[in-house]
Amino acid sequence: MSYSIVVRAPATSANLGSGFDCLGMALDLWNEVHAMPVPEAEPGNLLQRAADAAFAAAGAPSQPFAFRARNAVPQGRGLGSSATAIVCGLLIANRCLGDPLSMAQLLEVATRLEGHPDNVVPCLLGGLQVATLDAAGRVVHARVALARPLHAVVFVPEQHILTTDARALLPAAVPLDDARFNVARASLLVAALSSGELSLLREATRDRLHQPYRLSLFPAGSTLFDAAMQAGALAVYTSGAGPAVLALVSDESSAESVAVAFSNVRLPGVTLRLGLSDRGAHVVD
Repeated sequence: MSYSIVVRAPATSANLGSGFDCLGMALDLWNEVHAMPVPEAEPGNLLQRAADAAFAAAGAPSQPFAFRARNAVPQGRGLGSSATAIVCGLLIANRCLGDPLSMAQLLEVATRLEGHPDNVVPCLLGGLQVATLDAAGRVVHARVALARPLHAVVFVPEQHILTTDARALLPAAVPLDDARFNVARASLLVAALSSGELSLLREATRDRLHQPYRLSLFPAGSTLFDAAMQAGALAVYTSGAGPAVLALVSDESSAESVAVAFSNVRLPGVTLRLGLSDRGAHVVD
């Protein structure tokens, strides 16, 4: 069977500690999906649901596809696997129609399907992005240009966590001091990344809004945090809803040290050394 449309989408890491639900970055780890129109769709497939949403946004009748996926992004670990499926489905349908939907329209549909923009925006656009919704529900976003290169070292446990379970642990309201704490550090984080003052990243990624609650689902995360910082990481945080733990480093030597430190914790899982990706999802021509 030959497949007529091929798309690729990168893993993403959301929150970066203090930037809860508004910061995310693309990683150089890719899912690739091959798609071919067929008479009937596979029920319940997120790729097809996303494609259907794109057809609806374009005012076109839905087209079922057969999909063949090559997935490098682990599922249920906090690295944006659902965002890759949504984005791939959207790009496949849009290309099938001749690309009538603009990037802004694709972002709107992707965010509606995902529920929040922090993964889908960097997945579609690449880079490190600040993303939120305005009063009318439209996606607003801005890329943060990094003054100095960074690398990611990610420990991906065998344990997986549903985003819905992780979000259910979060309180409906937080103390003003905690809100103020995170606003200050998320602001500091963007400033540190754009200015190159990497020594500020440790403080700037501290969080009181989600990580203290979510770490109860993966208590070993605290041990990994300590191991990464002692090995020379600039910062470490729970990636997305977890349980993956991501350390930011500035060079290959630090990346190797952190990877060894993660290994020495002796938890079931794998360690990935990844670059950040300036490129987002795209159709492979």
